[in-house]
Amino acid sequence: MIRLSRTISSRSLAVVGAAALFGVTAPAQTAQAAHLTCGQTVTASVVLHADLLNCPGDGLVVGSSGITIDLNGHTIDGVGLGVGIRNNGFANAVITNGSTTQGRVQQFDHGVQLNAGTTGNIVEKIAVQSNEFTGIGLTNAHTNNRVRNNLVDRQSHRGIAITAVSNGNVITGNTISGNQGEGVYVQNSASNHIEGNGISGSGGVGLVLEGSRGNTLLTNTVGTSGDAAITLRVGSNGNLVQGNSSARSADAGLIVSDSSGNRVLSNRLQGAGDSGIVLQSAHSNTVNGNDVRGNTGGIELSFSDGNVIHSNNASSTTGDGISLSGSLRNDLQLNQANENNARGIYVTGDAAAGAGNKLIRNTTNTNKGGGIAVSKAAHTIQANTARGNNGWGIFADPGNIDGGGNLASGNSQAGQCSGVVCTP
Repeated sequence: MIRLSRTISSRSLAVVGAAALFGVTAPAQTAQAAHLTCGQTVTASVVLHADLLNCPGDGLVVGSSGITIDLNGHTIDGVGLGVGIRNNGFANAVITNGSTTQGRVQQFDHGVQLNAGTTGNIVEKIAVQSNEFTGIGLTNAHTNNRVRNNLVDRQSHRGIAITAVSNGNVITGNTISGNQGEGVYVQNSASNHIEGNGISGSGGVGLVLEGSRGNTLLTNTVGTSGDAAITLRVGSNGNLVQGNSSARSADAGLIVSDSSGNRVLSNRLQGAGDSGIVLQSAHSNTVNGNDVRGNTGGIELSFSDGNVIHSNNASSTTGDGISLSGSLRNDLQLNQANENNARGIYVTGDAAAGAGNKLIRNTTNTNKGGGIAVSKAAHTIQANTARGNNGWGIFADPGNIDGGGNLASGNSQAGQCSGVVCTP
């Protein structure tokens, strides 16, 4: 039996609304006996006491602001159509209290959908599984909707989708696993906070921003993605990507493509099928303090200008530690690029006077393909250290700028450096 209150005073409605706003579910004693059916619009707080099975369309529809739908460990089940729980614009509703072992929203087109105008909603502690398109979707839903501590598992497409100008939402503490498309997909949406989620087994990118600005990606863990672990693309500008970790992605650990002004800070991106961090036509980004050891390559820039690459550890890769191709005015300082299977740092591409890259105070030791190789002019090479490499410590083509203070010793080429002066 499903219980629903017969009458609720204005004072009780105020209490329910405040409880929803602060993430506290409505007390069960406020519900009276009533029956709900598949597709019903719910206008007062409800606690489920039985499953809803084989719903031919929607499961339940939120029909009032400030209410709570408490699954109470039960299942809302569909036949591959409609939405499990749908909110078409009501504020401060709470959807809560499913059990990851028995209470589920499953087998709809979309599990939970917050549509245009929804604000202040909470979706928490439910299991959303085996839906056709998305597990939890926010579409033009904005201002402090919170999706937290859910299991979002085995959708045929995306786990969580934030689209169509869904701004200012918080996605935290979710387990997002085994979805055939992206784990978390953010498109044309701004100022969302995505923190502390565990994303694994995605068929596509684990976590992707597309045309989305000013978002925060913080301390998420991304594993075993069929594409890159994290991607920022198509005008995803001014985002913060900090403290995330990834392992065993089929493509790069993190890709920034056609996007600018992002801060990529203190991430640990390892075991990728491509480089740890890839910048493609990406300008004026900051890449600082990242650990990209143990990938196919460390940090790779392609036709990307004006970036700051500081204090990263790009060591122990099967390729180059840091490579720049056709990229200008980048500032590389205080990076470690040691023990790589190819070169420590490799720069290729002509630069006019004043447009070159700056390589300052980097450490490139015991690489199998040499320490630093700069094949074209006019780049600045200053105060770098290159020791014990198989090849030159530093090799610079004519026309590059020797900034002085470079150190080299123990490299297999007797001259230690070419094109710049090195001291032991």
